[in-house]
Amino acid sequence: MNDLLRSYGNFDVSAGLFSLVTELHIKNDAITGYIKPFFKDIKVYDRRKDKERGFGHQMYEMLVGGVAKLLENRSQQEVATRADISGPVGNPETSTWQIVAELIKNAFFKSILPSFEKEATGAGKR
Repeated sequence: MNDLLRSYGNFDVSAGLFSLVTELHIKNDAITGYIKPFFKDIKVYDRRKDKERGFGHQMYEMLVGGVAKLLENRSQQEVATRADISGPVGNPETSTWQIVAELIKNAFFKSILPSFEKEATGAGKR
């Protein structure tokens, strides 16, 4: 997970749990659905691990850790968001604004739960 965080956010974590709930549908080379990532007990800055990094980068990781703590839902103690995904399979799109809005909603208004939003359909159902 740290490789992904370094690539997209220029930070890594020293501890925490990551979970992902997703429901994706692919038909005719098009994808639709959502992902819900969850971070629990996340620790971004670690003085021992990050001591070789420059002062500016250490401050950045402290800031990211502080924002993560601010966006943590108090009842679930998780940072979570929900992102709709749609478009061609080779280049699906998400909305940055939706991701940010869902982070804020989860932190201050209504918990995002680690569950599927629709009941599965298909084989075995009558």
